[in-house]
Amino acid sequence: MTFQETLSQLRKARGLSQEELAARIGVSRQAVSKWETGDASPDLNKLLALADQLEISLDTLCGRESSSPIPPAAPTERPAARRRVPLILCGLLAVCLLGTGLWVWSRRNLVPSESAPAESTLPESLSVSAVSFSGKSSRTVAYQFALSVSDSAALCQIFFTDPDGQAFPFAVSGSGGVFTGTADLPNGTGPYVVTVSISNDSGSRSLVIAQDLTFSAGDASWTPVEASP
Repeated sequence: MTFQETLSQLRKARGLSQEELAARIGVSRQAVSKWETGDASPDLNKLLALADQLEISLDTLCGRESSSPIPPAAPTERPAARRRVPLILCGLLAVCLLGTGLWVWSRRNLVPSESAPAESTLPESLSVSAVSFSGKSSRTVAYQFALSVSDSAALCQIFFTDPDGQAFPFAVSGSGGVFTGTADLPNGTGPYVVTVSISNDSGSRSLVIAQDLTFSAGDASWTPVEASP
């Protein structure tokens, strides 16, 4: 049997196409086709690669020794192996999808303890009383007000917002819920909207306590805001 006949029969007996055999030994399908038709011959390295892939001796492949009829590949081994590959891939894909789903679910439903928001200790709304203002000069106004908050650790600020929307914040100190202080306002005597904000680690609340505040040395006028939000 000639080399080209042996090559063609062995390839078919192993269940390989010309493309598959070519890919295994690193050549083109046309090269395998020419070897089987006798239009070309492989070099020694390719012969050795062919013999390894077809599981036959080099002498038998080249027709230098007789051999028993070429045994076909076991009909169940390769198809079974081919069936197992998709099953394995499907199993791996299912595991990956399950793991991804569990991770997403955990991220959406679990909040790490260190980032979980603390329950607010501030009241839902503020109420204000005893609001008063007194002009100290053409730029300085004194204020006093009482808030319905007893948290001594909370930070209280007062904001004076001019007609252009520019807000001037000042930290406010107080005792027993009564807050006093003075504010030096660079934009003059107003009018201003006055807002109070109180905050701690668990949140913040704010409330407008006066509108249309104007003042001068020894005098101040404003529109009280009686209702809390």
